[in-house]
Amino acid sequence: MICVGIDVSKRKSTVCFMAPGDKIIRRPFDVKHTKEELQPLVDEIRVQAKYDEIKVVMESTGVYHLSIAYFLQQNGIFVSVVNALKVANSNKAENFRHTKTDSIDSTNIARYGIAYWAKLPQFDLNGDKYFLLKRLCDAYLNFSEERSRILLQLQSQLEQTMPGIFDLFGGFDINSGKDKLLDFLERYCHIEDIIAKSEAEFVASYREWAKEKGYRSNESKAATIYAQAKNGIPSIPNNPIVRETIMWYVGLLRRADEALMASLTRMEDIAKDLPEYELVGEMGGVGRVTGVALIAQIGDVRRFKNKHPLICFAGLTPSIHESGKFRASQNHIVKKGPARLRKVLYQVMMLLVMHKIPKDDAVYRFIKKKEAEGKYKKVAKVAGMAKFLRIYYGRVMHLYRDLGLAA
Repeated sequence: MICVGIDVSKRKSTVCFMAPGDKIIRRPFDVKHTKEELQPLVDEIRVQAKYDEIKVVMESTGVYHLSIAYFLQQNGIFVSVVNALKVANSNKAENFRHTKTDSIDSTNIARYGIAYWAKLPQFDLNGDKYFLLKRLCDAYLNFSEERSRILLQLQSQLEQTMPGIFDLFGGFDINSGKDKLLDFLERYCHIEDIIAKSEAEFVASYREWAKEKGYRSNESKAATIYAQAKNGIPSIPNNPIVRETIMWYVGLLRRADEALMASLTRMEDIAKDLPEYELVGEMGGVGRVTGVALIAQIGDVRRFKNKHPLICFAGLTPSIHESGKFRASQNHIVKKGPARLRKVLYQVMMLLVMHKIPKDDAVYRFIKKKEAEGKYKKVAKVAGMAKFLRIYYGRVMHLYRDLGLAA
């Protein structure tokens, strides 16, 4: 057997051909991520494959490995994409001087492939719904983070034109796609726009606006807005430049909202075809967005041997520090793994404890038990995240076995 270890960089990769016993078939060499240079690599692999079984192994490096992995896969070559941490840990004894070059890394990857030959997972990008779902989820979270940043800047602007108005309106409604604050700002973006009218005139105007936009006509809410405007002191005058600036922020947020709705809709379209979609959505604390995001960030649970590798994958295992008689009293989680998965899990825990006890209350009661034991609320929620993943794994795997889709 021959293993081709590939150390992937941004626009080039270093390749090493190795046989068992650390026998180098071809010394490490560089190839650029172009058809012109990758095609000769394919031809060479095919020549070697005539005489012996051959597999290509590379580390998962964000998106950089995708082009070369996809090209090799399209040419009928077995490709395995493995976790970089696994490769690093398996080669610690071989590289005790911590020397790191692209050539050494490609050799270590090839050595890892030889050692775990029978367990190498095959890369498959074609029709991989989890891969597509992950890409959409990352886009959704990027849009969400960017929207939060712009919203903070808009809030700063509004504190100068209409102090306190930000607190009187809810945020973006992901279910309806509406944003009441932005709708309001398109008509009123300065205190003087409000107090130029009498209270009765403003209430009537507010009711007309609410009806036009599809909101509930709340006279008491209109009276509260008017009273706050009457009592507020703007720090910048009402002029076209100020109004234009606010409208720029409103426009940016509108586009972000459109992107959020579009990406969420596409995520749901893909996730609904997965067996675990409804099951995950029924778990305590899981909402419309977090349910799809969990499936996207976790991926296919069947690739984990049991629940423990899934918890390790999420970076929720405690770091243990012991030496001689010393034992650390506080062990933080390792946080090695997808940070966005931990973020989504924490959001689920927050929703879980902020609302009434859900029907599916196993994780809720576990968190409350940890808090009763004297754990800090944040520590209890992190423990709840690990508990949630254990339940998630058990239920999804049970479903797949019932459907005959898992061993």
